[in-house]
Amino acid sequence: MARYILRATGVSGPVEFQEPLTIEAALQKARELRDAHFTHITIFNVLSGVEIKDVEVLLESRGNDRTGT
Repeated sequence: MARYILRATGVSGPVEFQEPLTIEAALQKARELRDAHFTHITIFNVLSGVEIKDVEVLLESRGNDRTGT
């Protein structure tokens, strides 16, 4: 299982979550952060060094794929 770091900015400032998650679980956590009005959400894969910066756009596109719009 890859290890991802999620970073986001909320009302009280930046937060960081370091948990061993699958990409699906990381996206679910990002969705929860977005729904809680966090912004600038990024997902960073510790093993590969790959960082996904446009998480909000990714979540929107995945939502559209699932709803068929």
